[in-house]
Amino acid sequence: AENEADVVVNSQGKLTELNIRLGSTVSKGQLLGKVDTKLQELNLKASSLSQEKLAKDYDRYNELYKGNAATEANVTDVKYNYENTKVQVEQIKQQIANANIVAPLSGTIVRKNLEEGEFVNPGTVIATIVDVSKLKATVMVSESDVYKLKNGAAVNITTDIYPEKVFKGTIRYISPVGDDAHNYPVEITLTNDAKAEVKAGTFIRVSFDIKGSTNTLQIPKIALVEGLKNPYVYVLNGNKAAVRKLVLGREIGENVEVLSGLQEGEDVISSGQINLVEGSIVSIVK
Repeated sequence: AENEADVVVNSQGKLTELNIRLGSTVSKGQLLGKVDTKLQELNLKASSLSQEKLAKDYDRYNELYKGNAATEANVTDVKYNYENTKVQVEQIKQQIANANIVAPLSGTIVRKNLEEGEFVNPGTVIATIVDVSKLKATVMVSESDVYKLKNGAAVNITTDIYPEKVFKGTIRYISPVGDDAHNYPVEITLTNDAKAEVKAGTFIRVSFDIKGSTNTLQIPKIALVEGLKNPYVYVLNGNKAAVRKLVLGREIGENVEVLSGLQEGEDVISSGQINLVEGSIVSIVK
């Protein structure tokens, strides 16, 4: 999913409301629940009364000061107490506002961790929202191909779920740094189709429109003795096994592209090779 976010509590107390369930569709800013605020509301009422009283005291002392019936210190003290109470009122109002649990983005509730009536602390994750209106995927592209790609270019996306449908995606990011096998992460985005919605986590195939592609030498991945990180294979040299260190390119389904280390026509051992060493006698079983 392009956008995913946790619904987090910002205050401490008991969950008095929680109006969500798995699969609920919510909008950004929507009220999802509330933490108990009875104590804060009582504190707000008391502080508001104090603020009103101090406001009147401040006006009265100002008048007395103008008539030389009160000192400047009296006025300053009352003003300080009044301003301090104003700050307390705003702080309590903010605490009450923090008790409201709102959706950080529009989407679907895919995870619900708590129920109404449970006690929570600030930072507690109530639920998770996922927006699948736009999806993203990262694929690895070989060095020989990545220089032919451009940000913003269109790509074709297919799935086993909708075998007859081709989705249109867009290249959003091409990494400037490759891995040890000279493959580069490329991120693509897909705007979801309401008539054939793709779920987040679905396996996809991405086809890039790369001009000038040529035939490539490929071998099955299962032939690699230690996998992609240390790519080498055994080939048949007469009746003996010989090691070939490889430089790999793209992963193409169950195969992998070989950039160097093998010649076309060499017999690659793809079964039982884990037990071989250089020079082992090999018998081919048909």
